[in-house]
Amino acid sequence: MPARLSPQPAGWRVATVAAAAGVAVFGGAGLQPTAASASPQSPEVTYLAALNQERVVHGLRPLIERQALDGVAGSWAAHMAASGTLSHNPHLATAVSNWQALGENVGEGPDIHSLDRAFWNSPEHRANILDPSYSDVGIGAVTRDGVIWITIDFRDPMHAITARSSDRPLAKPAVRGEQWTVTTPQRHRVLRYGSQGHDVARVQRRLHVAADGIFGRITRRAVQNFQRHHTYRPTGVVGHRTWRAITG
Repeated sequence: MPARLSPQPAGWRVATVAAAAGVAVFGGAGLQPTAASASPQSPEVTYLAALNQERVVHGLRPLIERQALDGVAGSWAAHMAASGTLSHNPHLATAVSNWQALGENVGEGPDIHSLDRAFWNSPEHRANILDPSYSDVGIGAVTRDGVIWITIDFRDPMHAITARSSDRPLAKPAVRGEQWTVTTPQRHRVLRYGSQGHDVARVQRRLHVAADGIFGRITRRAVQNFQRHHTYRPTGVVGHRTWRAITG
């Protein structure tokens, strides 16, 4: 099976690869996604173990599986399987709550080991796997006609989350295969006064202010002027809607 990559969606920054447990069906009769908690051999559990193994080996904390993210990722995996189309969830930013950074990776392949290898061998996806800012993950996988469709959603939460018995990190190793298909990962984080980095510099260039990568008073004023011009509430904060309008 040859590799197939999808273009990066506008308004999202490359970030860590993620997987969400299949919990809900989104369209398509006959699809039976399985929750990660259903079986220790489920695709979701297998991939979460492989993902966290790589993070631990590289000195990072393992990601914690969150049921809410599982539901979002599971629904999108079922949607892809029903439509037969590999794509990112365009509603991820609103489907997920309590976030300051989000990432999503989707792929389809013959088995989890092959998908694990594909994600790891892709520099962009590997960068997502090893992103230290993420602490939460959801994984969803649906099998149809011998093909596994998987969605991985990562989150850096805005506010702390109380751990529950159903929210668990895993670091069990997994064997990798060969055949795979993945898309370009996506990410966007909220930018506000005090933020720094490449995303800030990108916004600054689009707004024609000095692109030093530091979100200061001049950048905030430029964002507010942009928001007023587009009849948005002039908060001076670059959320998902403002980001897409500036960078799209």
